[in-house]
Amino acid sequence: MKRVKLIFVVFILFFVSGYAQFSKKKKAVGDVYLTPIQQSEYDFAEGMKEYLLENYIKALLYFEKSITNNPNGAGTHYMIGQIYVKQGNLYKALEYIKKAVEINDSNKYYYLLLAQVYERKQDFNEAAKTYLNLINKVPNCQEYYYELATINLIQGKNDEALKNFDKFEKATGISEELVRQKQQIYLKQGKLEEAIKEGKRLIAAYPDDPRSVLLLAELLLTNEKYAECEKILTELLAKNPDDPYAQLYMSDIYRNKGDEDKADKALEKVFKSEELSNDIKVNILINKIRQFSSETDQDRKEKLKYDCLNLSSILTVTHPKDSKSWAMNGDVLAICGKSNDALLSYLKAVSLDYSQYKVWQQVLTLDHELNKTDSLKKHSEKSLEYFPNNAVFWFYNGLAYQLMQDYRRSITSFEQGKKYTTGDKNMLVQFCSMIGDCYNSLKEYKKSDDAFEEALKEDANNHLVLNNYSYYLSLRNDKMDYAKKMSEKVVKEYPDNPTYLDTYAWILYMMKEYEKAKEIFEKIESKTNNGTIVEHYGDVLFKLGEKDKAVEQWKRAKALGETSEWIDKKISDRKIHE
Repeated sequence: MKRVKLIFVVFILFFVSGYAQFSKKKKAVGDVYLTPIQQSEYDFAEGMKEYLLENYIKALLYFEKSITNNPNGAGTHYMIGQIYVKQGNLYKALEYIKKAVEINDSNKYYYLLLAQVYERKQDFNEAAKTYLNLINKVPNCQEYYYELATINLIQGKNDEALKNFDKFEKATGISEELVRQKQQIYLKQGKLEEAIKEGKRLIAAYPDDPRSVLLLAELLLTNEKYAECEKILTELLAKNPDDPYAQLYMSDIYRNKGDEDKADKALEKVFKSEELSNDIKVNILINKIRQFSSETDQDRKEKLKYDCLNLSSILTVTHPKDSKSWAMNGDVLAICGKSNDALLSYLKAVSLDYSQYKVWQQVLTLDHELNKTDSLKKHSEKSLEYFPNNAVFWFYNGLAYQLMQDYRRSITSFEQGKKYTTGDKNMLVQFCSMIGDCYNSLKEYKKSDDAFEEALKEDANNHLVLNNYSYYLSLRNDKMDYAKKMSEKVVKEYPDNPTYLDTYAWILYMMKEYEKAKEIFEKIESKTNNGTIVEHYGDVLFKLGEKDKAVEQWKRAKALGETSEWIDKKISDRKIHE
């Protein structure tokens, strides 16, 4: 198309310079008139100027005036067709381009635009005819047998496509892309041997090009022709021992033969090669991780774990400045349970490329899981420098301050994050719930309740919100009927969840329904290691007059941890301090 544009520019220079001189002559003499052909040429030149300035409406007006004075202007019809194509009016475009070809059937650009329009209209029969006419009527256009063959493939005419690819090859010579196309056709037809022959022809044409060997090797490997594939790869590696693709294919062959050691060594060479794209290596590791995650045999799982750790480590050595290497290494370490090392690897990844949103999220997740509250605060603030509109990062930032008991600052972060939850109802509910928790810790109960009510307005069945809200109400003995109703809704859906059952039983306790509360605690006390739940069970027993059993549960609660500040007093005084 660049050549076409150059021709247009030449036309403009010719017409503009010519008409500039003519205009001067007319002005000087005053009695010179343009013939229809001259007027047509003038309008064409003006139209071309507007076209190149992308003023298509003005250009169309000039071109139409040009046709009025010269109906047989093939170039003008072609240009009008071009404009209609740009405007998406294919039917009008077709009308003018067909006329251009009719007037001048020796201009290949007319045929090419006509074929393009037919293709866009999905009229592939006419597109094929157009390419065939181009080849037959315009000299030196055999290269368009390739486009004709491509159209044949769309039509499902595989045999015709093969014939036209052969004609293209005869005109231009054999090539890797051409062989790939023909191989795909043969494979669709179930003619594997024909596809293999094409690969051998390419090797014969380019014996020193390893890509021709690798193309055939890929075909053989995919179709389980392992012995033949190994033979040609061995020959290639004798000449190019470090070829990473050949080593990659050999790894698959060795593994198929059951020789795991050789397969692993070949794969290590692949990962140590700087020639092979890092993206390919990352994809290999992703497949390894999937195998590791789904493997049920413990010995095999351990072997896959070692492979993943080994290869991801090599990746960081071979591509130490590529953020993806360190991110992938972090993924492997995290999956293999090495959380601290994974965190360090993720931090290296973001130091090389701060724009890695998903890696930042992994950093913050691990900070939280590893109870690194200071790091969570630091890294969430750093991530927000690069992603200030990211709700997830604001959430982690608010969480860090909440864990540090800086509830005011936590609320500020959660409120900021709420602004960026557009369309994500679950995220909005989570923010509202966390704000409710913080206000409850500040004993600003009205604001806490408002936050929980906002969350329930978005999701009336959110079990976490219902549980926490009802529990906070019960602690301050407020709106107990409402708290009981919310808690009942949760335990009805999750009848075996000890945390939710504890909340419900505690509400019953606060409403002095001790026997019902005891029934629930008896179901869960032996199944839990949560000190709060066990302490609550002791409180219920005390209210029922079973002091010895109550003290026994309080002692157990103290050993488990997560108890109230009164636990020692309860045990020593053998009573509840209210």
